[in-house]
Amino acid sequence: MSQLGTLYQYEIKKILKRKMTWIAFCGVMLIIVFLCYEPLLDNYTSIDARTGESVRVTKYDYVLEQQERAERFNGRIIDDTLLQEMQTAYMGVQTQEMQTVRDGVVSTTSSMQTVALPVDGTEAELLKIIEQQRQYEAIYNYIRGVVGNERVHTVDAAAFYGERQRAVADYERILYLTEGEKQYWRENEVRSPYAYYWDMGPDMMLSSVKTILALTALMIGMVFSGVFADERMRKTDQLVLCSRHGRGTLYLAKLLAVATLGTAATFLVSGITMLSFGVLYGYEKNWNAPLQIYLPSSPFALTMGEAIVILMVLLLLAAALHSVLTLVLSSWTRSSVASISLMVVYTLGTMLVNVPERLRFLSQSLYLMPAKLVRSSALCDIRLVGGAGHYLNCWQMGMLLYPLLILVLALLGGLIYRRWQISGR
Repeated sequence: MSQLGTLYQYEIKKILKRKMTWIAFCGVMLIIVFLCYEPLLDNYTSIDARTGESVRVTKYDYVLEQQERAERFNGRIIDDTLLQEMQTAYMGVQTQEMQTVRDGVVSTTSSMQTVALPVDGTEAELLKIIEQQRQYEAIYNYIRGVVGNERVHTVDAAAFYGERQRAVADYERILYLTEGEKQYWRENEVRSPYAYYWDMGPDMMLSSVKTILALTALMIGMVFSGVFADERMRKTDQLVLCSRHGRGTLYLAKLLAVATLGTAATFLVSGITMLSFGVLYGYEKNWNAPLQIYLPSSPFALTMGEAIVILMVLLLLAAALHSVLTLVLSSWTRSSVASISLMVVYTLGTMLVNVPERLRFLSQSLYLMPAKLVRSSALCDIRLVGGAGHYLNCWQMGMLLYPLLILVLALLGGLIYRRWQISGR
């Protein structure tokens, strides 16, 4: 074990001394920091509700203003009373609808047009109505995103939760769920009614997980692609293979080193991201908000904090998996360029390729890959693994599958390292 510890420390030191390691890591950190703090740089024009004048504000200032108003409703149950208050505030407002896609989930954004303000009212009265609408803006936007523009002014609590339930039923039909799976969700889905929370901090963190995964996967490919390939290129592998611990202990040391550094780098990137959003928007008032505030059509009975923790665990497991995969590719191809290229193809391919849901096994297998599973929209994937009343959902399956894949790849890499390099002489 002393030889393993010495070799492990040496391999970590060797990787950390490479320029590519720091170029890739610092590049990813700069991208993440820019994406987190970009709202501070984005300016636009808004109307001051008190004076009616146009003012120049940053996107961040506008979000903080929204947050201050919306947090008044934190913890309030979405019921008929809240809906009636919102509808009274927005009486006489029409909206124009536009659909967009965020993280694979279709959402609706709209522009508002006030059409029934009192014509003969004073300027103070007009500003009072505008301010009243702004007080309920967050509630209005959330309800409208679920029920649509046509019903937002008339919907009651029963119809609102019924619409959300119909969205879940649509997923059941689209994803070809079995009767057993449908029964599972009837017993384990989130219960109604639930409370409203302003969710900007957790919302931004959940939305960023997919970006973190893609960036760290490419970073890992660049950093670890030369672990074996560089030894081959410099012709030092012959000396290594002839050494006492060159075929067994050294491989294990390399394996542990890349898994440690890949996971640690991903932890730092995700930690900086979470800290940034915590500083900008905060988590303390909405960590326990129901996931349905962010994903209304998700049946998972999770809080947003629990969803973040689950995705962070999956992200770290995916980082270890990608590290070991890159190590195996480096041993197999004996080329840094080939290893990086294969990691790019793997990362982008699994992100962009889709399989029709009617091909249930292929589609579900693809959506268990890190690029599909380690993202917030995966919490709308209600396909299960199992039968006879015993099921695992997607994230539970991922937490079991990824360690198993790491073990299989580690054994395969060891076989390649011991046989392929020697037989290739």
